[in-house]
Amino acid sequence: MKNIQEIDGVSLLGISLKEIYKAEVFSSIYVSTDNEEIAKEAEKYNATVHKRDAYYARDESTSIEAVQEFLKHHPNVENLALIQCTSPFISHHYLRDAFRKFTIQRDCVFSVVKSFKLRWKHSNSEGKEKFIPANFDNKKRPRRQDWNGEYIETGMFYFAKRKLLDDGLFQNNNCDVVEIRSKDSLEIDTPYDLELARILKKHFKAQ
Repeated sequence: MKNIQEIDGVSLLGISLKEIYKAEVFSSIYVSTDNEEIAKEAEKYNATVHKRDAYYARDESTSIEAVQEFLKHHPNVENLALIQCTSPFISHHYLRDAFRKFTIQRDCVFSVVKSFKLRWKHSNSEGKEKFIPANFDNKKRPRRQDWNGEYIETGMFYFAKRKLLDDGLFQNNNCDVVEIRSKDSLEIDTPYDLELARILKKHFKAQ
């Protein structure tokens, strides 16, 4: 199970929970799961376990479905932060920044990383397969210093008001973002990502 894989002797879940507690901005801390091992790991860090319905813990289940299932059992929750433990370099500083921005009349705040990559997309128009620029004009290729880049979601966290989540959304047009440093933006999606995170953790500790 990915969430209890360890980096430097601490599970991914434990890493997230430690930073959540350090942030000191949350009134309650839940771990939503249908897995006993994950539940035991959560209890080690004094988090409250929400026993998720198995239907919403399937591979096909979406994050918003899991959040809505949680909210159904917690009708008094007005604001929620979904913090995903697949971001091993999460920091309480990012969470505090998100909370601060969220309290300034925002409906949502989420984590992003800035990217200066030139993207291409596949097109099959008029029966002809081709690749075309997605975020730039290939006749005027931008230099890095000449454009502001793009913001890519990292998936580290999503703060949102209940009214938004009840509508099946994490974001609307009244959002703000917290920019994550590139070196902290790694997401654990594959075994390769996990090994890379372990290597980076050792490197950062040695600095």
